Order: sequence, then structure tokens, then C-alpha cells
Amino acid sequence: MSHQPPLLTIVEGTTYAFALDWTQPDGTPVDLAGCHGRFVIAPASESTPLVDCSTDNDAITLEPAAGRIAIRIAPEMTAGRYSRDWVGARYELRLTFPGGDVYSLLQGPIRLTPGVIDG
Repeated sequence: MSHQPPLLTIVEGTTYAFALDWTQPDGTPVDLAGCHGRFVIAPASESTPLVDCSTDNDAITLEPAAGRIAIRIAPEMTAGRYSRDWVGARYELRLTFPGGDVYSLLQGPIRLTPGVIDG
């Protein structure tokens, strides 16, 4: 069984959206009330974000009772951004609870590919 993190691929200047449900081992949703979410894409060699999504900028929405986390990377976040900085880029999703606990829920490699259609 492979435990490799998923490789995400975004086409430059397009919407990329996904959601995940965080549950307890018994299947009940984790209560996300009051949580802050952040999903960052950074180059391999530094931590300055190429893309920064959060609950603050409405790129992450939470459904607290359902334990659902939805991330939406808008087209303008990647349009015209294809560069060598994306070689080896990586992503991470973190949730911070009101009490200060921070959980890294998802990490892995990501790539941006140039689109065929401009605009």
C-alpha cells in the first residue's frame, strides 16, 4: 500500500477546487467551529507562497458540523504565474483551532502547467 501524497496538477489560469471531510476514527466529523484554515503552495527551496488560500481570503470555506474543508484556487491566483519557481513546488493544508492547536492535514508535491488557451 502506497502512502505517497497526491501530486496535484493545476493548469495555469484555471480554477482548481477540492474538498475533504475530516472525521474521527469512528467516522464522526471533527467539529471545525472557530477554526482557521490555510492552504499554501511554496517553491521547493523557500517558504514564500506562490499561492496562499485561507479562510481569511475566502479561498477556504469550512462546514464545521460536517468536518468539511473546501479549497478553491481562483484562476487569477495562477494566471501568468508559470515559472521555474514551480519546479519541485509543494503544498500544505493546516487548520488552527481556537485553543491554538495546529494540524497539518495534507502535504505533497504540486505542479503548474501552462495552459494551451490564453485567457
